[in-house]
Amino acid sequence: MGNVSYSAHISNGKSAITSKSKLQGVAKHNLRKYKSVGYSSENIILLEGTENLYQDVRNIYQQEFDEAVREYNEKQKRPERRIDDYFEHVAKLDQDMAVEIIFQCGDKQFWEEHEDSKERMYNVYRYVLSKLQEYLPDFKVANAVIHFDEASPHMHVVGVPVWSGTKKGLSKKVSKRNVFTPSTLSVVLQDKLREEARSCFKFNIHEIIGDKKKGRNHDLSVSEYKVQQELQNLQKVESQKQFLETSVVSARQKLTNLKLQYDEMDEEIQSNLTDKKKMVESLDTQLETKKLVLEITDEELKQKSSFLELLDVVKQLIQSYLPLQPDIEEFANTVERGESITAGNSFRSFLSTLGQLLLSFKEMVQEGFCWFPRLMRWNTSKGEVAPVFRDDPDGYSYKLEGFRNIATKAIYRAENLKGEICSENRIGSLEQIQGSVEVLERQFEKKEGIIDFTKRR
Repeated sequence: MGNVSYSAHISNGKSAITSKSKLQGVAKHNLRKYKSVGYSSENIILLEGTENLYQDVRNIYQQEFDEAVREYNEKQKRPERRIDDYFEHVAKLDQDMAVEIIFQCGDKQFWEEHEDSKERMYNVYRYVLSKLQEYLPDFKVANAVIHFDEASPHMHVVGVPVWSGTKKGLSKKVSKRNVFTPSTLSVVLQDKLREEARSCFKFNIHEIIGDKKKGRNHDLSVSEYKVQQELQNLQKVESQKQFLETSVVSARQKLTNLKLQYDEMDEEIQSNLTDKKKMVESLDTQLETKKLVLEITDEELKQKSSFLELLDVVKQLIQSYLPLQPDIEEFANTVERGESITAGNSFRSFLSTLGQLLLSFKEMVQEGFCWFPRLMRWNTSKGEVAPVFRDDPDGYSYKLEGFRNIATKAIYRAENLKGEICSENRIGSLEQIQGSVEVLERQFEKKEGIIDFTKRR
């Protein structure tokens, strides 16, 4: 009995609120505006103000000092002496722009033994807050919260010390020294509020707060003051931020240099692809010629000279087409495996040989989609189909989305044609065309009549 501790600490020294950044740090700590192990915004109770402590303090400045600032500015003949915003003005003076008081009744050991009574401290701290405003009216309370998420429930009170006794300058000023005098600290915080807390604590918790100890009458230390730790953490974060910004600049420069190197490599690759690119550009003409060959009538085929000339044309096309065969085979195999196609490297900004081929052959269906009916088709239960791909914005990769009927334009999901998209069902391949030509030659030499190879694809 009579051994329960009472403390009323005010912000001082390193924990003093002497800048906007420190005020923001106090706001983050008190209202749990950051993620921290063991802390929870659900276990704090707001007694005064809002969840925007920083703005609460600014509002006090406006309420208490706007009239004094207006009167002061009217007396100034020199514009540079006028004050536009008193809050911003004080923030630049390296003085206490706000003061925090931390009230705590009972230590960690006491509350470990009285866990069930913690909630009743709401009544105690609400009463102490009202008495603080009564005994110390020059301390304008902006925000007050109770923390229940730490070892001992305690109350943080943030306010502005307003002094009206000035003879020069503004009629009202912010002044911690004139509001929190040694007498105020001793009589109000340590004597009167202790007695008020004692009576209310006894009524709600049924325990007695101990007497004031000697040598503690003017206690300005904040031995358990957690705001300072949070401010230090914020300063570390800011330092890390600056380091990262510098690192990003350096990394961007390195990336620029690498891009120049890759651009040189790309130029070399593009030079090597020139011949194949020319083949691709003329492929439409080649395909039209192939179509004409496949549509040759029996009458035309009976003419030896014309027939041989046409065969020579087809053979030449096949020979010119052969360099692209590996890329076409890669395309077909990838489609049959149901995989996406990587056509190039977005970082290096160049297309592979297959990428160049696909770029020339793709036919747009709608925005973001393309298909390749002229490159390779498959004979399925849904008819002749060609793959449909989703094209990335830069054209470096294609994701297989399904298949589209050549004749009807109907689109089918890849799952619906599973097992049918295989090498056995390929149609229009280079090997098939070459085989048809060989059959025609043999038939012509034997004079057995010409086979209609337009049905053999």
